[in-house]
Formats: sequence, structure tokens, C-alpha cells
Amino acid sequence: MVQRSKRSLHTSEAAAMQKELRQFHHSVRQWASRLPIGTMAYLGCDFLNYSIIMMDMQLTAAIDKAPYERMIGDQRLEA
Repeated sequence: MVQRSKRSLHTSEAAAMQKELRQFHHSVRQWASRLPIGTMAYLGCDFLNYSIIMMDMQLTAAIDKAPYERMIGDQRLEA
């Protein structure tokens, strides 16, 4: 069984995921624009839209923090 603490997301993987996510976000927004406001399908697209935005923010944070991350056991002294 894989321990969750050993999982990591490489910067290039996060960037590739973000690219696909943004294309999917565009599709969801187009779907929502065709639906009548207040219907269950529109509400589903709305929740999906907010979920995609949150995931995009998390991927952006993973990409931005990559240069500052240190591997476990990296004990270099700061200059």
C-alpha cells in the first residue's frame, strides 16, 4: 500500500493537468451558457465550474511553490 505522504506532483505533470483542466473548464462554461438558469443541469455546471476553479488554484500553487520545495533530507545551509 502506498503511503500518502510519499506522493508528489511534479511541476510538469501539474502544468499538463492544468492545460487539460482549462480546456475542460471552457467546455463546462459553454454548456452552462446554453442551459436555462435555475435548472438542475445549470446548478450542476455551476458546482462543477467552482470545483474546476479550486483545482486550478491548487495546481497553480503546486507549480509556483516548486522552486522553493526541498526534498526530504535536504539539509543545505542558506547563504
